[in-house]
Amino acid sequence: MIIQIAQPALAADEIVNNAISSKVTSLGAGGGLAFYIATLWQTVITVGGIAFIIYLVWGGIEYLTSGGDKGRIDDAQKKITSSVIGIVILVASYSITYFIQQVFKINILKPVFPNAL
Repeated sequence: MIIQIAQPALAADEIVNNAISSKVTSLGAGGGLAFYIATLWQTVITVGGIAFIIYLVWGGIEYLTSGGDKGRIDDAQKKITSSVIGIVILVASYSITYFIQQVFKINILKPVFPNAL
């Protein structure tokens, strides 16, 4: 009977998660979360801008095709108003982020963390 003893893994056999971008792993401890928050914010701004255009066009088409029906005109005006409020919120979010970046001289959307001493 031969008994095999488990060999310890060498440092060269490092576990690598291919699902995580190399951008995240190079950020160091805590950098991954900041990277994901920045990416999430950029995605929300992009999707919000696309939704604004779609909702505004949808409201405009409803307004044009309402045929004088008071209920349909009100619905169309609500859609247009909601889309304008949405874009104002998106622009305000972007403006606040830009202001913070300029005042503190940091790039919030591309976080860089110093290495431990």
